[in-house]
Parts: sequence; structure tokens; C-alpha cells
Amino acid sequence: MEQKQGGKNDDTPLCPPHLGFIGGLCFLCGAKEEDAEGGTPRVAVGQGVEGSDSSDDDARCVEAKTEGCAPGVSVGHRMKVEEGDDDALFPLDPEFALAELYYQCGLPGKMMEEEDAEGSASGVTVANIDGGLVRPALAAAMSIASASDMATLMRERKLILVLDLDSTLVNSARLCDFSAQEKRNGFTRYTGDKPHMDLFRLKYSNKARKLTKLRPFVRGFLEQASSMFEMHVYTLAKRAYAKAVIDLLDPNGVYFGGRVVSRKDSTRRDMKSLDVIPGADPVAVVILDDTDVWPAHQDNLILMDRYHYFASTCRKFRYDIPSLAEQGRDEREQDNSLAVVLNVLRRIHQDFFDGDQADVREVIREVRRQVLPECTIAFSYLDDCMEDFPENTLMWTLAERLGAVCRKDVDETVTHVVAEDPGTQKAQWARDHGKFLVNPEWIKASGFRWCRVDEQGFPVTAGPCELNIVSLQLAVRNGIVSLRAADCPC
Repeated sequence: MEQKQGGKNDDTPLCPPHLGFIGGLCFLCGAKEEDAEGGTPRVAVGQGVEGSDSSDDDARCVEAKTEGCAPGVSVGHRMKVEEGDDDALFPLDPEFALAELYYQCGLPGKMMEEEDAEGSASGVTVANIDGGLVRPALAAAMSIASASDMATLMRERKLILVLDLDSTLVNSARLCDFSAQEKRNGFTRYTGDKPHMDLFRLKYSNKARKLTKLRPFVRGFLEQASSMFEMHVYTLAKRAYAKAVIDLLDPNGVYFGGRVVSRKDSTRRDMKSLDVIPGADPVAVVILDDTDVWPAHQDNLILMDRYHYFASTCRKFRYDIPSLAEQGRDEREQDNSLAVVLNVLRRIHQDFFDGDQADVREVIREVRRQVLPECTIAFSYLDDCMEDFPENTLMWTLAERLGAVCRKDVDETVTHVVAEDPGTQKAQWARDHGKFLVNPEWIKASGFRWCRVDEQGFPVTAGPCELNIVSLQLAVRNGIVSLRAADCPC
């Protein structure tokens, strides 16, 4: 990345030399790229200013103080600190906002510090707008890769991998939430660490205690993925819990190196966005998550099959099947979801660095299109929308993203009929013409396994509600998919 120099020949603290530019703006101070001569007034970013002789009051943009503030910045916009009783005042101006990092004005002094769960200061400026629009400047505290690091990553042939924790890498349950069957299997509030089962008792606050199960193959996955990716954790869980889990997964800080975004850092409590990861350019980011909470980054997302070891999470997601703990078994390391996704990541990595595409999103699209490339699918009656506007349904869209051709009506080109009711005309047509007749879970399973799974595991033999459960249990027993059920339509 070209780095422009600038500055005056005096002792005034200025940003230049600028460290790098994103979208025509310096990612540190917000100066326009063409304004390389001169620079901008001092702006405190990410960590305290050492050696300042100013009082703590001078460190904040107080409404009465305007001298020394960066030009054009309106002071006095009130934003609440995430953990604290006092309101803090920070300037808000688009000229000084980049990737939702909002800086304090140029007054000298120490920046406000956010306390983590253990009470130690992290050195991050906390700036939160009520309503979930903007949250902290995260660059220093979480060591997230900045734009200036991207060239280094490319030289090292690495992309950025953003990982979720819960139901992706681990599954946790409160000690009071075990089901009757789990208790019969030996899980109680007194259950301690069982390293041979990758079960660990977490105590991450005075009251919070959970039993956490590591997903099979997670350590091998992290070790092998780290050679291809710079890995970040992004969870909507609390920071104390995230830290406790990461201490299990990465006790020496080899894989994540402090690159963690938790609930309080996210721009919204129910959604995730790359905006809070400075320098995480979508053209070089792969997201591995178990849920669709990335509305703005769907093309970067590899949707993970949820890992539900405990019954409490099965109940939470309304999965009407026994949990793995209730069944007394676990996923198989050699072919579970993490093993499958690792192979997909290898292909994405190789195609990105050895191919012609400079945007990883295009690489992901192309790899995904190879899942069902020779399938032509007709949908029988699934719901009213499927009959009237099938091309607007999620199932139709998913099939096309996997490379299938979708048809409203049946003809000789059709290879598969997807139905829930075996008595429909299209279902009968499939049987009469020797076509594959499968239920909708076949498309979902193919998407999770990144290959065309065996159609025999997804028969259309029952009504819609019973069908999902029966076909899923059959698929699980046959090792076709790991534990995941569709939401019951009834």
C-alpha cells in the first residue's frame, strides 16, 4: 500500500507520516489522501497519551471546551460508556470517522479507558451511541489487523478468518440446565473438568459457571487453519466468557493473539459486521459462523452446522431431537463439520492465491457453485410462496447458490424433485420417471457438507412435521450430516 508523507517543520504533533489510507482517508487520523502536505491536528487513538501534564478533565471533549479541538468537529455529542455510571462526551464528525472508529478531539491528556471483566484497563476509547449504531474504537485493545497489515498478510499468503465461538467451536451449558437424561448420564452441577472428553468447567465471574465442551477436531482445525489465515474471534457473548473459552482453545495466544470482538464491542447486539474490525477488507475475509447474523457480508460467510452437545441449546433452537450428551456420543473427528470446512478453506485459500480472482468473495461463490452443478431441481408444494413465487424463496435461492438449476415445472431435464408430501403430483411424477425424490433437508445438508450428499438419507415418506425429524435422524445415524434439525413448520 502506498504510504504518503507529510507534516510541518515544527514541533507540533501531527499524524504524518500517515501509516496508510482506506477509501482515500488515513485510517489513523482521517485526513484525505490528497492532503499529504501538512497533516491534521493531534487525535488520540486507541491508547493513552504518555507523559501528558494535563488533568484528566482535559482528556474529555467537554461541552465548554472547544479550543484545541480538531477543526469541524462538533463537540458535546453524548455517548454512554458501556460499563460505567458516568456519561462520556466524544465528538462525532464524518471526517474523523472511519470504519466506525470515532476519535476524541485533539485535547491533550489521557483517553478514557474501558474496564474488562477482571477490572483491568484495556486502554480502548469506549464510544457507544444509544440505539446500537456505533461502538468502541477497537484497534489497540484487541490487536485487530489494520489496513497497514494487509500487505504483510498477502506476502505471507494469508487471508483473514473470522470465527464464532458458541455452537461453532464449542458448546456450553449452565450447570443448572442439564436434562434428566443428561443427569442420568452423569452430568451434574458438580461435574468438573474431564480433559479426556474435552469437557471443562468454566468460572468466568463471581456467579457465572458453565460446562463447556470443545467441538471434536477443534484443536487440529485451529492449528492447520492458522497456516493459511490470520484468525479473529467475533462473538456476541460477553467478554469474560469469551476470554475463558479462548483460554481453553488458545492458552498461549498462538492462534488469536488477542484479536477478539465480544458483545460490547459489536455495533449491534444481534448482528455482526466487519466494520468493527479495522483493516478487515471484505475482499480478503472469510467468515465462519453458525448463524445468519451477517446481513452485510453474506458473500464472505461460510455457514457452519451448529454444534449442539447439550440439551439446553437444542431446546433453545427448538430442535426436537436428543442432544449428543443425552445420546452418549459425539461428532466424529474425521468427518465432522470442522473437518469438512477445513478442506473448503484449503480450496478457497489455494484458489485465491493461485488463481486470477483478487476478491475472496468471488472465490467462495465459485467453490459453492460446485456443490450441485449437475442438478436440475423442481420444487413441489412446500408453502404458498413456493407455488406462487418460487424464485423468491430461501430454498430456491440456496439451491441456485449451490450451482443447481431450478425449475417451476417438471420436464425431462429435471433430476430432483424436492417435496415434503409424497402425495403431490410432482412427487408422483418423480417416482414414475425414476427421478430423485428428496425432502428439503437434502439441499441444506449438501450446503453444510459442501458436496452432493446421498439422496437416500432424505426420503419423502411422511407429513411435513414428522418428515424433518425422521429424515434428520436417519441422516445422523448414517453419518451423512451432523446434528442439526430444521425448524418445525407446525
